[in-house]
Amino acid sequence: MTYRSLAPQDATVVEGSQFEHVLILQDTEGEQRISLDSKRYVLGRSPENGICLRSQSVSREHATLTGITVRSPILQIFRLSDGTPEKGKSTNGLLINGKIHDSWVLMQGDEIVFSSNTKAIYRISPEPAYTNGKVGFFLECLHDLAKNDIKLGKYIDAENYLNQILFLNQQLYGESHPSVANCLIDLAVLNYSQNFFDKAESLFLQAIALRQKSLGAEHPDVAIAMLDLAAIYNNQALYSKAELIFLQALAIKQKVLGLDHPEIAANLVDLGSIYYSQRRYQEVKNLYERSLKIYKQSLEAGHPNILSVQKKLVNLKKKLRPKWLSWNVFIPASFVLLSGVVAYTFLSPKTDVTCLKVLLDGKTQSISGDECRQISK
Repeated sequence: MTYRSLAPQDATVVEGSQFEHVLILQDTEGEQRISLDSKRYVLGRSPENGICLRSQSVSREHATLTGITVRSPILQIFRLSDGTPEKGKSTNGLLINGKIHDSWVLMQGDEIVFSSNTKAIYRISPEPAYTNGKVGFFLECLHDLAKNDIKLGKYIDAENYLNQILFLNQQLYGESHPSVANCLIDLAVLNYSQNFFDKAESLFLQAIALRQKSLGAEHPDVAIAMLDLAAIYNNQALYSKAELIFLQALAIKQKVLGLDHPEIAANLVDLGSIYYSQRRYQEVKNLYERSLKIYKQSLEAGHPNILSVQKKLVNLKKKLRPKWLSWNVFIPASFVLLSGVVAYTFLSPKTDVTCLKVLLDGKTQSISGDECRQISK
């Protein structure tokens, strides 16, 4: 899904007096209206907390409420997390709008249940634009936060943001909307970056199936997701899986783009990398040559893509040489010929010399070479 840029009039809160954040707390002792004007609160039954929940049914440090500035210094949101970093998660957890969540960026009207007798409603005044259906800016805000936390290595926080984006897309557009598949792929990439391969594979397969259902089996976005999964399989040395799904994706792209499109040339090189890992060098050579032919038809001479494939071919051909041609030894042709003469001289079969001896009666008799030489002396 493509989100539009945040605008000040769409913001959850503008620092200063334009927006007011309020938590309306309801428990056994009645209702409290708490204005959220600090950056961090701990909520629980402990009297030392910034917000005291007046019930024995909640944990002493039940949740943490954190104000987050987005695109400083204009925007701010509040994230509610189960428990505290120091004490861990609460006993009851957080039920937000009827669903259990470990972490949630609060939106106008959200209901938080801490226990059977303690709950709160989150309010913003005046109402933000997303209450009128303009939710794109809010989703973009969460996405920015996720990307930033990934860069910082804060993967748990990033995953919480991406899970909320997924949940909101499912609620807003339905389980089969293409934007839901995009969310699944974001989560898959995040899990793969942490080496959670099984989870990443499952998410990718879900996204591919969803795109096939919502966009059609031969849509380019289906092929893109397949190629990403094929790359993951290849990196895991699961070559059979990688080849199978790559060929499926390639068939889709060839049907959509044609056989001679530059993207197809790039895909052929990528397929070559899968075969190269298996030492299938002759097949790699064929793919590189096909790729080079496409590039030469569609690109100008000297284009970096052409030069890159040419270099790959040169290096690959060294792999295909017989081993004896790879020896870095110069043997003069005259030496080879001389070696043949010497070999013939010493290794050719010896033939004995024979001659004739005249007897007294005038007849002749064959004698050996040695005897013949004795007579001649």
